[in-house]
Amino acid sequence: SIDLSSIVYTSGSTGEPKGVMLSHQNLIENTLSIVQYLHITDCDRMMVVLPFYYIYGKSLLLTHFCAGGSLVLSDNFIFPNVIIDTMIRFNVTGFAGVPSTFNLLLNKSKIRNVSINSLRYVTQAGGSMAPSVQHEVADIFSPAKLYIMYGTTEASPRLTYLEPDMLKIKSGSIGKAIPNVEVIIADENGIALPNGVQGEIAARGSNIMMGYWKDPLATASVLKNGFYFTGDIAVTDEDGYIFVVGRKKEMIKVGGNRVSAKEIEEALISLPEISEAAAIGVHDNILGEAIKAFVVLKEESISDTSTIRQKLFSVLPSYKVPKYIDF
Repeated sequence: SIDLSSIVYTSGSTGEPKGVMLSHQNLIENTLSIVQYLHITDCDRMMVVLPFYYIYGKSLLLTHFCAGGSLVLSDNFIFPNVIIDTMIRFNVTGFAGVPSTFNLLLNKSKIRNVSINSLRYVTQAGGSMAPSVQHEVADIFSPAKLYIMYGTTEASPRLTYLEPDMLKIKSGSIGKAIPNVEVIIADENGIALPNGVQGEIAARGSNIMMGYWKDPLATASVLKNGFYFTGDIAVTDEDGYIFVVGRKKEMIKVGGNRVSAKEIEEALISLPEISEAAAIGVHDNILGEAIKAFVVLKEESISDTSTIRQKLFSVLPSYKVPKYIDF
């Protein structure tokens, strides 16, 4: 049915919350595609720490109930060790998290010292996770498979996934389109661009929303030429794997150079001393914008920013190294 099923609120990455209108067909089609590529069956038992008002959490509910599987619910993630104990106790086969979920597990829990033998797979979506963190998560949860996934509330939510076997080979990629969805890298007219050329991720399929609740202008700004435009800038490689470069609205212009905040953050998180990082553009009289980074240290071992900046010079061009760093 193409009748309205639910209105799920999102702010995207920026701006006021918008009500995303999803039809029964949107949710059913996307649910069936996710069940297919994750191979979910009635034997699966998912550990749920994500809320159901959030589209990623909602998809865990729909996919497992569709396949006849079950869910173990907990809102106790402030105590990650309790979650780990619960996973072992209930023999869960799946775990789903956003980047902050895995940062907490890696830095504030006993996950490195326990094995969850029942675990078949782990999924990550809800924002970009640095490749260095992805590999660490994959190693810690092995032999369980890590699926890197990408989507938006407007897509009910899933658009792409990276097969676990390709994680090392296509490091940093969000993979390819899920079954029954078409994803292209498009110019502003919705024309597909060739491999290696940056453009906006655009998608079409029966999973794409009906529109934003009582907001025809916002709807028209993203549903164009038969495609849904995500606002994410990406590029495909020669094998068609998609790599997100950054958000359209999150590019920092440093002395005429367009710099992706995401690239800076990933470089910072790859340093062994840093567990979390965010980069923004701040006004600069000479450069127009300068890069400012905010970092969370794993241990309070570094007291000055020069050590971090020195390490960044070996992995980034000088104009991409943050001018300011706040702990």
